[in-house]
Amino acid sequence: MSFYTKLKSNLKLNEKESNALPHGYQIIGKVLLIKLKPALLKHKKVIGETILDLFPYVHAVCLIKEIKNVERKPKVEIIAGCKNTQTLHKEQGSQFLIDVSKLMWSQGNKEERVRMIKLVKHNETIVDMFAGIGYFSIFIAKYSNPKKIYAIDINPEAIEYLRKNAWLNDVENKIEILQGDCKRFARPLENTANRIIMGYLFETEKFLPSALRIAKNNCVIHFHRTVKIEEIEKIKKKIVDIGKKNDCQIKISKVIKVKSYAPKIWHVVFDLKVKKR
Repeated sequence: MSFYTKLKSNLKLNEKESNALPHGYQIIGKVLLIKLKPALLKHKKVIGETILDLFPYVHAVCLIKEIKNVERKPKVEIIAGCKNTQTLHKEQGSQFLIDVSKLMWSQGNKEERVRMIKLVKHNETIVDMFAGIGYFSIFIAKYSNPKKIYAIDINPEAIEYLRKNAWLNDVENKIEILQGDCKRFARPLENTANRIIMGYLFETEKFLPSALRIAKNNCVIHFHRTVKIEEIEKIKKKIVDIGKKNDCQIKISKVIKVKSYAPKIWHVVFDLKVKKR
């Protein structure tokens, strides 16, 4: 029985409200997150309590309200269960401490995280330009035997959890954690990286000149972005043009649709191979 059907059968709502019930949810550790349409907000507490009954291993149910600013800070409201939004999330044999009211975790990126583990070669130097709590860096450090990872994030709360997660997963010696705007580190890390992860989604090309400066010759860049499918060719051209302006030849070897982000908008990863002149 689907999540939607379970909710519908356990709640006393009119037909219009029942049709507006969510079909999906996200579980991070022992916290369940949902989005509700405006018509259901007056029932949010009852919906939350119903979800707790349906998922006894869940400690808290949170309503996702919005995600704000460049730091991608979520805004959530606890609608049922305990008031603690910090939880321990487990994935691929790794552990991540996270506070879902302060930081994001995207389950939709799971396949991309697994792909990174497989792609990273022995003894590579990695620069993770938008590292967050270690979504990519922790897995790579643990399973791919890199030479070193430079994990950068502008958000001090993300950095705090990244340090904790590096310790939890016993990879502190493989990750150098840097707090600040990743553009600031372009000069100190110049010609450092064999592989760069650009896990930011909005106009990521603003940061591409900094990535190209960090890149060694033949570096691979994993360039994340939200995009409409019909705009992919336009973004490809923009990437290549930025390369030319920075004395680099960029070959786009692969374009991967990670997940649907919004109606008609996809989270896409462009795999770039960089030749430096």
